[in-house]
Order: sequence, then C-alpha cells, then structure tokens
Amino acid sequence: MRTWFLAFALIAVLIFGLSFSAHGQSDNQTASQLDVLAQDLSLQFKQATEQLALLPVNERDMFAMQVVNAQLAPHLDLEFSSLKLLGKHVRGLDRQQTAEFTRLIESQLVNMYAQVLVEYKGADVSLQSLQTNQGRKFAEAAIDINKPNSEHSQLIFKFKQDTQGQWRVYDVISRHVSQLSVKRQSLVLKISEIGFEQLNHELRQAQANNI
Repeated sequence: MRTWFLAFALIAVLIFGLSFSAHGQSDNQTASQLDVLAQDLSLQFKQATEQLALLPVNERDMFAMQVVNAQLAPHLDLEFSSLKLLGKHVRGLDRQQTAEFTRLIESQLVNMYAQVLVEYKGADVSLQSLQTNQGRKFAEAAIDINKPNSEHSQLIFKFKQDTQGQWRVYDVISRHVSQLSVKRQSLVLKISEIGFEQLNHELRQAQANNI
C-alpha cells in the first residue's frame, strides 16, 4: 500500500512539474515575442523619422503610410480596436456589420498612425530607454523622444494578447493622447449624426478612393 502511494505521489509530482514547466515556457515565449515586436516597431519608427526628415514635404505622407502599412498594420489588433472604437454602439450591430466595419477601418487607422509618424520627423528616438510593461493580457512599450525645440515626450505602443497568444497593437499614445480615443470621438459623433450604415458607406467610398 505504501509503495503504491509513493508511486502515485511521484507521478503527481512529475505531472505537476511538467505542467508548470510548459506554462513557464509558454509565458517566456509570449514575453519574448512581445519584446521582439516592441524592439522591431521602435527601430522601424526611429529609422522612418530619420528618413522623413530627408524627404520633400509632398512625399512625406505617402512614405509614412507605406511604412505603417508594411511594418505596423500586420501587427494591428483590428477586431479589438474596432470594438473600442464602436463602444456601446456595437450592441446594436449584427456580426456582419461589425466584420465589415473592422475590415473598412484598417485604412483609417493606417492613415491616423502615419500622421503620428510624420509629426516626429527628425526626432531623436532613444531605443536604449525602451520600457516594456507587461500584464496578463495587456502590455505597453514606451520609447523616449527628443525633438528640436520641443519638450521631451514618449510614444507608447499598447498591446493586447490574442487568443493564439500573439501580442498585437491596438493603440498608440502620442503626447499623452490615445490616438484610438481621438478616432473614437469622431466616429461616435458621426454615428449619432448619420447612423452606422451611412458611416460604413462613407468608409467604403474612402477605401475605394485610396485604391
């Protein structure tokens, strides 16, 4: 009986140890993916601000949009961003309406983040001060920015972990202002004025004009 009990206890310890080890490895992998993503985005931001300063004014917007499309857009959490943008209005929508809005809003977000990038042209971006603050499902990475004749500031990437365990960007804080919140205010006002269907119609037209 004692031998059976010891064997059972040993098996339980081994199972718990393997489970704890796997959980630890999973946490390390997600943390590593977040660190790599934060470093990559920060480096791309630094390089883009340097290149923007060298471009003619009439070429900056297009270049910034190309950078955001290539480097940031693949890592955006469009679904979560859409839910935050719609707020309480999402309750009155069906799944198809929400899905279409999520698809259409990507170009709006790309344009918004591209404008943020242009604002920091020629800034001194300090990657050495990159600070990553990770919670259970949310995280943020802040980089220090010094721009001539401007006060010191930070640009903060805000991340959310998706159902596959991958970290994705859902907002950018520039000069203490949430860009997603600014966009939400304008969209909510439009929904109140013209309704959701008309808003989606305008987003479709805007997307078609950008193609």
